[in-house]
Amino acid sequence: MHRLLIAAGAVAILAPVVATAQTNRLDGMVQPPGRGNLDDGPPLLEVKLETSYTVGGETKFRGAKFGDSGAFAVNLSASTFVRLSQSDEKWMLPLELQSQNLSLDSLVGVPLPDRINTLEFSTGLAYKPNDRWMFMARISPTLYKFDDLGANDISFSGGLMAEWEYSPSVKWMFGLMVQPDNDLPVLPLVGVDWRINEQWELQLMLIKPRVIYTLNDQWKFHAGMGLNFGTTFRTSDTLGTSIGLPRFNDALGQYSDMRVGGGVEYQLNKSWSFAAEAGYSMNREIDYQDIDEKVKFGNAPYFSLGLKFEF
Repeated sequence: MHRLLIAAGAVAILAPVVATAQTNRLDGMVQPPGRGNLDDGPPLLEVKLETSYTVGGETKFRGAKFGDSGAFAVNLSASTFVRLSQSDEKWMLPLELQSQNLSLDSLVGVPLPDRINTLEFSTGLAYKPNDRWMFMARISPTLYKFDDLGANDISFSGGLMAEWEYSPSVKWMFGLMVQPDNDLPVLPLVGVDWRINEQWELQLMLIKPRVIYTLNDQWKFHAGMGLNFGTTFRTSDTLGTSIGLPRFNDALGQYSDMRVGGGVEYQLNKSWSFAAEAGYSMNREIDYQDIDEKVKFGNAPYFSLGLKFEF
């Protein structure tokens, strides 16, 4: 399934044309924290609260059909850049903390965790030698669950990214993401942000290729795709036993889907903005790759709301 998402992402990037731990890692690599332009002023703190609900879709496990299982997600993140020297603004320290929380509707006989909770801290080093180039390296330790912690419940991922401002209206991003516990352990990144004019912007980037229309200083509208390459987690020590399948105890899983939809963003003032989005979730699944088992969900609508604060 993840290879299908890669193929879809490649099509979105090559052809002119929206939340989770792995997803946010890629988001941070392609789009640095803050307003995205390090020349706007001093380092900014950006705090985001995102909620989403995916309507229950028919669940399939080991070839059998079960009832519908929906998903409710609440994600909170805070990020900033810290300049390492007041006299030299070329070197910066990216900092980010993310809490990913997902609740699934449980079904009898299906290995569905009631809750998925992960916590990730990300840091690294960024270098901006001039107005056109920026380079960044990041490393991200992650907790896969909060209860009954063991050595295999902590993982490290990381990556390298370069950003090139080809012109005032065109910006290219290149990178490489390393995620050892993902079934795509090494993922290349490439994308372009093209501000066509004052109203239209085309972002052909993993993980959210989209077209954006700016109506005025307050309202923005967008349509596009969201690629979730897998929120990696571990089940509890008793999940499998509770359904008569002990191999699912402490199992490594990846929750993923692909979304197509559209939304709106309203800028309340300089610091606060509100966003809403709706569309369709496809290819939603949990892949327990270490034990070669999958739980698949039918396609279904999704709805999301977001609140962002920055200064």
